[in-house]
Amino acid sequence: MFGGLLVAAGIVVAVVLGGDAGGWLLPVGLIAAGIGMGIAGVVARIRRRIPLLAAVRAHRAAPVRSPKAQLRALPGMLRATARGQNPALPRYQLALWALALVYLVSPIDFIPDFLPLLGIGDDIGVGTWLLTSLYAESGNYVAANEPEPEPGSQR
Repeated sequence: MFGGLLVAAGIVVAVVLGGDAGGWLLPVGLIAAGIGMGIAGVVARIRRRIPLLAAVRAHRAAPVRSPKAQLRALPGMLRATARGQNPALPRYQLALWALALVYLVSPIDFIPDFLPLLGIGDDIGVGTWLLTSLYAESGNYVAANEPEPEPGSQR
């Protein structure tokens, strides 16, 4: 839904600017972000329907935590994972996150940025994956390190 809104906003900005203002990057970026979010939404819907992944997600699912708590837990989660003290998260995940970060800041891309829509799309996809996976894993880490509620008490 939000992806479609971004695509529509990109088209509107492209029509309003008309290319005369030299502002082609904003509409292209909006359209690419919208397409990326649309693809991510479709993939998420498909993944929710796969029974094995649904069982894993149900096992690891935790109540929604505040974004501030998850952000504060991020350094501790990264440290614990690097030391091998976080059994829920394998060490190779840190390597994948580091690789994604290097890819985002490096000038070398699989798809060159000068290609409209396509060039920025790979960066948007990698950045979206990096942020969503960090956010999800920090939520799992916060839930795993939360003290167990006492019997009879409400959360």
